Amino acid sequence: AAVAAAPAADPAVDAQLAAELAQAEAAAAEAEAEEAEKPKNLAEVTVTSRRKEEKLQEVPIPIAVINRETLERDNIVSVQDMSRRAPNLGVTSANARQTSIALRGLGKNSGNESMEPSVGVMVDNVWRAWVGSAWSNFADLDQIEVLRGPQGTLQGKNSNLGLLNITSKAPSFKNSYYVDGFAGNRDSLQGKFGATGTILPGLLAYRASGYIDKRDGYIRNLDIHRSEGDLGETEGMGGRLQFLLTPSDELSARVIVDKTFSNQTMSVSPLVVDPTHFDNGQRRNTTFSSRLDRGWFNNITTNGQALTVIGDPRAMANNDRRQSRADGSGVSAEINWDKLGHRFTSISAWRDALFEPNHDGDGSTADIERIAGWTIKNEQWSQEFRIASKEPGVIDYQAGIFAMRTIADTFNQRLFGNDAGAFFASNAQYNRLNGSAVGRQMMAASMRNTLFNQSVVPATDSFAGYGQINWHITDEATLTLGLRNTFERRENTGWSRNIGGSDLDALGAQIGATAQNITDAKAIRNGQLTAEWDAPRQGFDQNSQNWLVNPSYKVTEDVMVYGSVAGGEKSGAAQFNFSTGAVQNVKPEQVMDYEFGVKSSWLDRKLVANVNFYQTDIEGFQSQLVAPDPLREGQFQTQLGNVKGIQLRGVELETNWNAAEGLDFFLNGSYNKAIYTDFDNAPCPPEITGETSCDQTGNTIPNAPAFTANYGVDYRAPLTFGLGNDYGLQWHAYLIDSYKSAANYNASLSRYGKQDAYHVTDGGIGLGTKNGKYNLDLVGRNIFDTIYVTNVGNFSARSAVSASYGDARYFGVHFRAKF
Repeated sequence: AAVAAAPAADPAVDAQLAAELAQAEAAAAEAEAEEAEKPKNLAEVTVTSRRKEEKLQEVPIPIAVINRETLERDNIVSVQDMSRRAPNLGVTSANARQTSIALRGLGKNSGNESMEPSVGVMVDNVWRAWVGSAWSNFADLDQIEVLRGPQGTLQGKNSNLGLLNITSKAPSFKNSYYVDGFAGNRDSLQGKFGATGTILPGLLAYRASGYIDKRDGYIRNLDIHRSEGDLGETEGMGGRLQFLLTPSDELSARVIVDKTFSNQTMSVSPLVVDPTHFDNGQRRNTTFSSRLDRGWFNNITTNGQALTVIGDPRAMANNDRRQSRADGSGVSAEINWDKLGHRFTSISAWRDALFEPNHDGDGSTADIERIAGWTIKNEQWSQEFRIASKEPGVIDYQAGIFAMRTIADTFNQRLFGNDAGAFFASNAQYNRLNGSAVGRQMMAASMRNTLFNQSVVPATDSFAGYGQINWHITDEATLTLGLRNTFERRENTGWSRNIGGSDLDALGAQIGATAQNITDAKAIRNGQLTAEWDAPRQGFDQNSQNWLVNPSYKVTEDVMVYGSVAGGEKSGAAQFNFSTGAVQNVKPEQVMDYEFGVKSSWLDRKLVANVNFYQTDIEGFQSQLVAPDPLREGQFQTQLGNVKGIQLRGVELETNWNAAEGLDFFLNGSYNKAIYTDFDNAPCPPEITGETSCDQTGNTIPNAPAFTANYGVDYRAPLTFGLGNDYGLQWHAYLIDSYKSAANYNASLSRYGKQDAYHVTDGGIGLGTKNGKYNLDLVGRNIFDTIYVTNVGNFSARSAVSASYGDARYFGVHFRAKF
């Protein structure tokens, strides 16, 4: 039989079809971009909190999500920014080393590399062992998930109180670009960029991104010798390069390389108060202020300039404050292979971080301490293998093994200057030495160019096996069970040295000093320098377990109830007493957590309301404890230790309401009662004298406001210029308020650490295209310039009460463009 010939191709028809296809693809891409730009209702949000993609409303644990749209609109780039968008999340970041993340009022880190924080940070599936690595900006973010309650069975290690799960935007085979810039007051200049696309079609894609963040400070430095800008500035930059390899539909690999830099003044803590009396009415014989009132310092105060500033939250007086450095870098490779109804995953990672402080350690313009602070070099290596079922069934599961090594080379130094002797001398020593020219020479030489050094090098080898299953008992009922066992070897070594300084005997003989002059000068030096010691490597091995029982039930398609009981254990810390070098290891931390919640959607899923009740009991919470210095009367030291018992109990609410087209409201709030249940041997606040310890049992823990709330509105409407025509433009506005009730932000619950309730308000108004390609906004942070503390220190015989403050108001123009 004859076969009919195929009709000849018509080039004109082919060209027309190709043009129509391209037009349809462009229209679809534009519609997708426009939809992506709109704020997402919580019912539509997808999370990876359990190492797989799930709808937020179907995950039976309390999670707060900051999605891509909010991150871009509000220019959220740091953990400090995140704290104003998630309930029960608190952040303090005086410097990289003391970056502190707390959930439900607990988890705060005070700077000690021998322990890990109880609130974990995971970035692109890589655990960050050192909390200081969260100091830098995250400039190419896709989503942030704040998981509350123990997360140790699946997510990393030691995350007894919760986790920040941070994901960045992944490479795409679709070419696209964006630029994002901000310029405003305080000489603010922020810029971000990103580019992604195809290198080899269907095989290799890339994504490159970077940022620069420069902003002047908000705290004046009244030192007459300093000409630079205000303290508390921001000056950072960084970049990230990613590759996505997809040799087949079943196999993919993602490689990420990143680097960040920061050079800025850190530990900017204005002096709040220097009490003249203890609370029992007893007068303090020697104070920070009375030392600086000595005649020795009269020649420093010139032209009406202050020697120190006490009581002004926006001013300091430091003569030797230089920029500190905080750098970080890393590389990770994630390989996913879908085979045999499972996904096999390998995640390999290496990270390092450097914190190099240059603090003025004395809070004045006198030449007392020229350099002070701990330099940290932190490295970590990790490898994780896991398997996860993909086929639907009665049971789905995940299991894996995890290994990590971390080592922190820490080095503390304090270099003393020409005025240190006159400052640290007791009243009797000062009066004797200041009475003659020779005595004054000996007093100046007592501390001049003396360097105090300490080194501590903690290291941890961690190995874990874990598994979690979901048993779908019925279509509505599911039981989740999880278990993780972690073996850790913790070790530490260190030393303490006193270096340099004058030979006081030789100097005394040379200038004709009396024996009393020499004795007083030596006593001043010995009163500040600690004992020299060498500590051989010591440590211990420990097994710890985390477990989870988590039932959930879908009452309807839009209402789910859940509960959980979880236990967690964080291994102890290998530690030394910094004054004597004696071994002072810290016990493990035990957590028992109970959660009950309801996740619900209403009004055709336009209204989402989630509520969660919790109780968390902690035994042996690891924390820096502030106690009197046994070697220096009237001074204090911090030492890692255990708090016997803490309880957190409260309720959390998250709501989102799409009230009308383009109009969205949200309210996230919490009530949190966080108390010491057993802390009868607590260090006393500094205003309490004559007591070796105080009983804080029943008191609210520091940094734990009872009420917190984040609420706001987002409005978008077409811009018609009153003519009824749609020009493809829309105007938009948003207003967000963050509220915290009164709390105490001093580690010892000193009455000087109290912060009244306060609000911080952000907002913006602008114009953009409906498809989200271009936006121009006038925005403001902390619009009403609220002054509030995030941490308050203690006073002693050598220091006044200092405080770290939240960022001051800044505003400007924010421009975004996508191509």
